This record gives sequence, C-alpha cells and structure tokens, in this order.
Amino acid sequence: MALAVRVLSGAYHDSVKLMRISAAASGRPGVRGAVALMGTPMNLEQLAASGLLAEEAKGAGPNDLVLVVEATTPEAAQEELTMMEAALTAPRTGGGAGALANLAAPTLDAALGKDPAINLALFSIPGPSVRREAERALRKGLHCLIFSDNVPVEDEVALKRMGRERGLLVMGPDCGTAHIGGMGLGFCNVVRPGGIGIAGAAGTGIQEAMAAVDAAGGGISCALGTGGRDVTDEVCGLAMIQAIEALTEDSATEVLLVLGKPPEPAAMRKVLETASRCAKPVVIHFVGGRSEDVLAHSGLHAADSLADAGRLAVSLSGGQAEATPLEVGTDARARIAEWSREKDRGRRYLRGVYTGGTLCAEAQAIVGKTIEGIRSNAPLDKAGGEMADPMSSEGHAVVDLGDDLFTRGKPHPMIDPAPRSARIVQEARDPETAVVLFDVVLGLGAHEDPAGEAARAIEEASNPNLLFVASVTGTGGDPQGLSAQRARLAGAGALVADTHAGACLAAAAALDGLGE
Repeated sequence: MALAVRVLSGAYHDSVKLMRISAAASGRPGVRGAVALMGTPMNLEQLAASGLLAEEAKGAGPNDLVLVVEATTPEAAQEELTMMEAALTAPRTGGGAGALANLAAPTLDAALGKDPAINLALFSIPGPSVRREAERALRKGLHCLIFSDNVPVEDEVALKRMGRERGLLVMGPDCGTAHIGGMGLGFCNVVRPGGIGIAGAAGTGIQEAMAAVDAAGGGISCALGTGGRDVTDEVCGLAMIQAIEALTEDSATEVLLVLGKPPEPAAMRKVLETASRCAKPVVIHFVGGRSEDVLAHSGLHAADSLADAGRLAVSLSGGQAEATPLEVGTDARARIAEWSREKDRGRRYLRGVYTGGTLCAEAQAIVGKTIEGIRSNAPLDKAGGEMADPMSSEGHAVVDLGDDLFTRGKPHPMIDPAPRSARIVQEARDPETAVVLFDVVLGLGAHEDPAGEAARAIEEASNPNLLFVASVTGTGGDPQGLSAQRARLAGAGALVADTHAGACLAAAAALDGLGE
C-alpha cells in the first residue's frame, strides 16, 4: 500500500464538507482509505492510532487541512489526493434547490461585507472554539445554527441566554436538521411549503415527522432544531421555548409540531407551559414519553409516534390526513408468518442498526412495549438500559451508529453508510439474531444511495432464518428517490414499512411470535 499526504496551511473547511469528501474518496477503486480533516490534536491522535499519521502531517495545526490517502499504488494515491483537493473548491449544489454560489470570504466580517443581508451563521468547527465564534456572530445580529458537538454545556447555556437577550435563536450544539426560508440545512428532506412549523430536539425525528407531513399532502413553514441537550434541566429548554414563541408569531405557521426525547422535569414543565399559551393548535410527541403529561395542559394534542405526529398536524391544519391506526398491516403479517415457519428456533433476538439517534430511541419505545430487556448505546432507560459493549451486541440490542463513539474523526453513517452495512452483516452472522431492524434516511446531505448500500449488506448476509425489517424516511422530492429506495430494499428481501413506527411494530410482532 502507498500513502500520500498533503497539508494545506490555513485552509479551514467545515466538518460536513470534509466528511463527504472523505467518504467519496474512500469509495473509489484502488483506495483503501481517505481522510480529510483539520489538524486538531484529537484528529492527529486518531490518525496516529489508525497508522495514517505520516511525517508530513505531524506539524499540522488546528487551522491546517490534512489530506491523507492510502491506495494500492503511489500513482493512485497521488491522483486521489489531487481529486480531493479539487473537491474542496467545487461548486456546491442545492440538492434540487438550484446551484448555490460559494461566497469566498475568509472571515465573518468579509462575508457580511459582501452580503449584508446574511442573518444566520452555521458552525461546524471544533466544540471548544464554538463559544468564541458564536458570540461574535450574535454580536453582529446573526442567528446561529451549531452543527458542532463536544461543546461544554455551560457554553451552550451562555450562548442561548445571549441569543435570547438579543432576540436571536441559537440552534444546537449538535443540531443536525433545520428548514428555514425554504432552505434545508444539515440533514434535511425536500418538502413542500405549507403551514406546519416544527420545533424539535431531534434531528431524524424532525425528518420522520416531515416525511409524514409530506406523505399526507401537507407542507412545512419552518423547522427549527434545538440540539438534544436543550431539553435537559441544565439548559432547561431555552431554544425550544424560543422556537415555540417564534413559530407562534410566524404568520406562515398554522400548526406547531413539537418533537424530541422526553425533556427532564424542569425543562418539560417550561416547554409545556409555553406551548399551552400558543393560540394555534400544538401537537407534541416526546419519544418514549407519556401522553398524559401533554394532555394535562389544555389545548395540546398528543401523538403516538413521530409519523402520527406529522399526520395529526396536517389534519389540524385542515388537510385530509387520515387517522392511521398503529398496527401491523395484512401484507406484513403474512410475510412474518411465512418467515416464522422457516426460522431457526434458536434465533430469538432483535438487533437494531441505526443511523438516526431519535429513530433508535423510537425503536426502543415501540418495540419495548412488547419485548423487554432491549439495550442500547443510547438508552431511553438510563437505569440499566446501557449496552455492555456497543461494538458487540448481546440479547435484544439497538445501536445508534451516529453516536460520538462511532463518528469521532469519521463521516456520519448518513454520509458514509459503510459502517452500517458492516454492522448489519455482523448482526446477521450472529446465530442468536432473529430480526434485524434498521433505518434508511434520505434527503439533502445524505448518501446518494443509502438503500442500495443496505441492500448489498442484506444480500451478503442472506439467510432464511433472518427477517430484515426496514423503514425509509424521505419524501418524493428527495434526490435519492423515495420509491426507488424502498423498491431496492424490498428487492433484496427486506420487509419495508411505510413509516418507522410501522417497521418497529412489524419487528415486535415477529419477535412476539405472530404467525406461529
């Protein structure tokens, strides 16, 4: 193997862009591995641990870009390195929204000088640097979307308080999804304009609800992510409360949809009190939470799942969304019965393999009503629900591959689905695995063919003893093609549900012996 390295001094690029460049390069013939990252101490340490820290990169600093390629020949490594460098300045596309021009501006002041109408700054930088840079943006009157993680909680609280004082919204840290002014930011689906506004402490939760809204014929006015930590008592729902207030005042928003995992007690009280003061209909769904907590406040509507929340919002906005009972359909029942007759009785466990953290939580909430003892690296039940080893499943287990443990220094699995494919095969080869449940998430920022990658993993692990159950979160406008993605998975032998909740119910029914 040959190693090629290039260090570009002072050439900062955001982590999402670098993840995509790394993933694209790693997938080409003759390339064993490719990495594009900033020369932070943590990143250099990870390069050293993987054996890719060449001498040329050892002196790189946090503001230097490091490109590393390991390929079959020196020529292939150098060629790929050149392609990666060219990709750094290639024009971006809007994933259906038209071409987006690159604004060549080395500083915030330079960017504002070129376009004074800019009113939002998106941060994808090392967590320890976020507070300083976001404070500068807030002082200049910019709303902030912070994609970065590893931001100290005291910095998050300080930034959100500063934003509120100035009438500016701080979304994040770890905010992966938003839809503002008709533009999807981060991981976001292509949706119709409409009257439903979303405030969510849940990235893929927002996407699943968006997909349900779209399927029911509704549209989105705005979707504001807050970051999952916002609804802890430490942060106390600062961004969630501000997002609800903003959507309440927004003339384009007719119905509010509030999503997330269950807030901690103090945050829950403040969020529900704020929502109950809204003069517009408000649908609330906290994954794994209790509907009674929501319905105790007059004027609030509770939903049974993320998809149900989206449908209910459409219905309240005057749309024709039908109430769909949360149950296993006739076709799925027949498929489960057929599989149940063939399966090895020694196979008895659920293995969930997830790219979406909120969907991983919803799997625990829905399947957990039927099957006890589900463990996860991101457990809903903090007391006793933790996996002993996230790298190796035991018993019933669902794994969030988007967790920091799996993504530190690597592309998110929604960008590079290879780790998910490997985990699907790993779980399928375990003689105790009966059902493999997984998500596929489409939209802007995601891999161009995630279902195709998952289908190849299913085909590699093909075994009549296994039942593969999948959901595809997306809309008809997404660049990957919703119908084609579902058809690819079905063609590989997966049972494909219309919603993630439907997939969870099918998996629970199979494990509960339905059809035996």
